[in-house]
Amino acid sequence: MPAALVTGTFNPPHMGHVKLIKSAIEKRDHVVVVVLAAPHDRLAANERARALLQDCVAEGVNEAAMTIVHGYESTPYDPGNSAVAKSNARVIEAHLRHTPPVDLLVTSETNGDEFAKLLGLHHHSFDPDRTQVPVSSTQIRDDLIGNWHLLGPGSRELLAIRAVFIGAESTGTTTTTLAVQAELMKRQGNFATTNWIREYGRDLTMRKKEQAEAMGLSEYAVPWTTNDFVEIAIVQQQLEDVAARTGGPVVCCDTDVFATIIWERRYLGEKAALPMPSDNQNRIYFVTQPDGVPFVQDKIRDSEELRVSMTREFEDDLISTGRSWMALDGSVETRVELALKAIDAAMAQAFDFHVH
Repeated sequence: MPAALVTGTFNPPHMGHVKLIKSAIEKRDHVVVVVLAAPHDRLAANERARALLQDCVAEGVNEAAMTIVHGYESTPYDPGNSAVAKSNARVIEAHLRHTPPVDLLVTSETNGDEFAKLLGLHHHSFDPDRTQVPVSSTQIRDDLIGNWHLLGPGSRELLAIRAVFIGAESTGTTTTTLAVQAELMKRQGNFATTNWIREYGRDLTMRKKEQAEAMGLSEYAVPWTTNDFVEIAIVQQQLEDVAARTGGPVVCCDTDVFATIIWERRYLGEKAALPMPSDNQNRIYFVTQPDGVPFVQDKIRDSEELRVSMTREFEDDLISTGRSWMALDGSVETRVELALKAIDAAMAQAFDFHVH
């Protein structure tokens, strides 16, 4: 049996799109999804396709029942213009040359019948009044934060701001991260589910300390290895991604893979092997400064003398890799206030789909 076709910009994907795709599968068992973006859009076509797939799978769609292709087109958005509609149809047809055959177009659009005729397909109209998911991509773009709960996990992971707090031992990093999370949650709405990510490296440090104690050795007798830092990087990224998929518009991260690389170099020197992760515009770094912060030893922290040099190392690597960051100094209240201002500015820019 031929497949059903669902096509659009999916800018961004949302739960209405997922229900549309599920309805298409109910009609034909298999669906071909064509994701088309303009070349200067905020979200790349491949990013939307990946997020959409994750959203559908999370809602119980069998990945084998989907064929997703993506690409770019320069056809202007003007659904009432017959020449524009014909051009868009030709672009879609070109993509369909590389997919399973289709015979049914499934849409929620008022012009679905006419567009299906251009493609030579039957048409099925699904929820044209948008009663099942009462929102459109246009509405979501206009108020991403207010409509965050209508995004699937893949789309949340793609769009969430990662506020990453890093710094030397005992510089208030965890305290500040938790305080920022608490202030965001006070905003209620979709911020009520703001997630905080712990530092997995501390879990592993405690494990090594317990291993040493069990063997009657000193607490630093179990050496650090490259595999330890690979484990930290993998788990840290997994924790962060899960938090982004399940939480609000901001994820508060008490370290990340970038910081793990600095710590790997600190402990292993030239043996350090982790590759530097790529950066993206949804990630902002906050470096907690040691000035005026009393050093508190909790039996697993590095010595106080290393705080300044480690802080400088974090800053130098942020600069050399072109990452966006700011220094946090002063009281906890001052740090939180500065961090929230930066996070709000980052959201205003990252969530504005009209900025290219």
